[in-house]
Formats: sequence, structure tokens, C-alpha cells
Amino acid sequence: MNKIIYQNDQQIYAATTMRDPALPEANNMALHVCINPIDVLQNRKKLAEEIQLPLEKWALPWQKHTANIARVTKEDQGKGAFDAATSLLNIDAVYTTEPNVLIGVFTADCVGLLLVDESTPCIAAIHSGWKGTVQAITDKTVTELIDKGLLHPETTKAYFSPSLLYSTLEVGMEVVEQLKANQIDMTDCLRLMPNDKAFIDNQGMNIRMLQKHGITQIYPSQYDTKPNACCFSYRRDGKKTGEHFTFGFIKKGLSK
Repeated sequence: MNKIIYQNDQQIYAATTMRDPALPEANNMALHVCINPIDVLQNRKKLAEEIQLPLEKWALPWQKHTANIARVTKEDQGKGAFDAATSLLNIDAVYTTEPNVLIGVFTADCVGLLLVDESTPCIAAIHSGWKGTVQAITDKTVTELIDKGLLHPETTKAYFSPSLLYSTLEVGMEVVEQLKANQIDMTDCLRLMPNDKAFIDNQGMNIRMLQKHGITQIYPSQYDTKPNACCFSYRRDGKKTGEHFTFGFIKKGLSK
């Protein structure tokens, strides 16, 4: 199965699935955005076999561009894995400290972000389109995890999924005004255009939020979803597009 593997060692598995025309629905992983849920479940089962972690141990959100955050435990296993209606509803950031609990987020153009701190251990998955960035969901998630002693900036790694990059993420000035109103750091992340439009660097703004907390092990993505055929893109393909799955889990026996 086509995927980007960020980490696969004795402690952590972290990756993003990619578009693959050879698989059902081009390897779409999202039950809430699909043509046939049976095809999506087939893709999920194939992935589960590859990573050797059955769907019964997955716990997945149904994102709504909120800044809502949820801690995931073994009691949540199975939610959203087989049926979107059972998902963790209206949640756009999830985290866990428990082994063999797979968490993740779904994206097509939006930023998917994995935070991994092996010293705890802790994994967080964040979905941040421009609406999430306006609400500073990454900043809020990192703040919560640091306050709870679950994330330590000096040992945290941050992995970015494919997303719309600076050259393709065009927005109206109303988005720029919302970013300004919420005091989002747009340093080197904003290019105004003469047509009352602007290009913004969503990945860059989320990187600024990580750097604000002293996180330095940051791995941006070079995959721009709109022009890249290996990626899902809502702006390119409309509602027929599927979604990437950016996910991770702590391997057995490592939680404290």
C-alpha cells in the first residue's frame, strides 16, 4: 500500500497513506467521504494487515473543522473504525498515551500533523485546514499536552502530511482578516494578490505554532496536494476525492 512512513521502530509507528489508483477508491481511507464504504473498509483492512494492528484497536474522529481535542484510551477502541456514525464526533485533534490504540486524522488539502514524544510516550494527530489554523488548534493541542506533562518540546517530533502548500492555497481576504483577528503568526506565510485574494502558507503557520513552544524537530511535507497525482485534493477533484489518513500508534508495552 502506498504510504509515507515517518517512523517505524521499536516504540512508534507513524505514517500517512497516499492516493493509489490501483486500490479501491484510489486508497481512500475516509468513511465519511466515500462512494462505497465497503471499498474503504477493504483499504483499511489491508492497512491493518500491513501494520499488524486490527481495526478493532483503531479509534477515529469525525472532523468538523473545530478546535476540539480528545484524549483517546482503550475504551474508545473501535470507534469510527467500521462505521463513521460511531466516530469521535466533532473532534479535530486526538492524542493517546496507551499502547496499541491507533489514532489518526483524515485530510485532502488540509494539514495533517503527527506529534510524537517517545519519552512519555505520547502521540497526537491534528487536522488543521485554514479554519483550524484560524482557531489555532495546533497551539491549543500542544499547550494542553505540555500542561498535562505528556509532551516535552525537546523530545517531540512533528511530522506534516501532504497538504496545499504556499503556492496553491489561495483564499479570500476574509480568511486573512480572521487570521489577523486571532493573532495568528503569519510571518513569511502571506502573499497578497491584486485581485483581493491571497496565498497563505498553512503548513508554515502551524510550524510557527510548534516553534512557539520550543519544538525544533519538525519535518514539513514537500507534497503539494493539488498538483500532485499521488495526493487527494478537494480543490482539484471536488467531492469525488478521497482522503489521506495520517495516523500513528504506540507499540505494545511502552506506556507508563
